[in-house]
Amino acid sequence: MDMPNITTGNFSDDVYQRNITSYERILLELFTIIALMSLTANSFLIFVIVKYEKLREDTTNQIFLHLNILQAVLLFSTPLTVRIANEFFWSTAVHLRVFCVLYQVETNVMFAIVGILFLIVCDSFLKIYYEDKYAKFRRICKFFLGGIYGSTACSSLLTVQYCIFNHYMAFFTYIVMALAVFIFVLFLIVINVIHSFKKRKLNYKSSNLGLVVPNIFFLLWCPFLIVLFVTLFYKSAHITTKALFLLGFLSPIFNLVYVYFWDDNYNVFLRQVFMFKCGKYQNDNLEDQSVAYDANGVHITQN
Repeated sequence: MDMPNITTGNFSDDVYQRNITSYERILLELFTIIALMSLTANSFLIFVIVKYEKLREDTTNQIFLHLNILQAVLLFSTPLTVRIANEFFWSTAVHLRVFCVLYQVETNVMFAIVGILFLIVCDSFLKIYYEDKYAKFRRICKFFLGGIYGSTACSSLLTVQYCIFNHYMAFFTYIVMALAVFIFVLFLIVINVIHSFKKRKLNYKSSNLGLVVPNIFFLLWCPFLIVLFVTLFYKSAHITTKALFLLGFLSPIFNLVYVYFWDDNYNVFLRQVFMFKCGKYQNDNLEDQSVAYDANGVHITQN
């Protein structure tokens, strides 16, 4: 869809609804369903980390918590942005402004997610191979997180204004985003190669949340990014590109499945949530109340 000339700031407040094809309608509704499912998965992960102190004590899980919070913001607002972009002309004042606010906030949140993923990769790599440096990293990690949130808020305030009065900002943010993703993908590939060789010497066995989650994220987004790059010079995005866009938003569901089956701590806590037994235990470590048995193994007391 061509973007109108919006540099003057003169808009009409009349609503012009766009006729979308049946395929676009199906993708739009499917995207809404996927976003809701992924938002539910995010909610489970956020809840167990906030609820149980044993998970929060680990720096990796703290960073993972922030990743899920940012993804929840993205999953909540992106369906609204896509619906506005698909169903209404961008030459209308109200819809253009709403679109610009949502779009730029989502773009900056995506930058923040890339920053969080970079942080969680560094966290896991240092934890495994450089324990002395990892102690220092844990102390300064909160400052990195604060910097990510601060820069996201400031850049959002700035880019929203540019988007409303200059639509070329949207194209510029695409370029910067593509560059940031490209740099991080190279970094992730290098870390994966190094880890694949070094872990053999350590006989390392772990769920390795900090390296698996970023790999899941970019494996799901890479098909869309590749096709988008190939079709960059076309006037409109191909239906395949739009379909692959949905794939990237499935990462919270894959994350939930992964930690449930391959991380012992998350498995224990998530099972309690799924079985509605969050309040059954007397502390965050899921320790049962003390019991006593007689010589025959029969329960006789419970404090």
